[in-house]
Amino acid sequence: MKIDRTSMAPVGGIQAANRLKQVQNKTTASEADKIAVSDKAQVFQSLLQKAKEIPSVREEKVSALSEQIDRGEFQADGQRIAEILLRAYQKD
Repeated sequence: MKIDRTSMAPVGGIQAANRLKQVQNKTTASEADKIAVSDKAQVFQSLLQKAKEIPSVREEKVSALSEQIDRGEFQADGQRIAEILLRAYQKD
């Protein structure tokens, strides 16, 4: 017995159409399928979006410090830097 592949193509097309119909039937939303988002979640989402819009680098501060360094006017206070680092370390 010889199997001819051309005779099997229509069967595959019918099976694919049936699968597509099953998927479409499963994905239709019923009246009971609804999403409710709390007011707190909406506020949180709004704040999160605003936080993402804030640049991570303050360009104006970086350029001002760069200019001070270029002019030789920048003075680092080692004592103050050490205190800030120690405070940050003690919080952990």
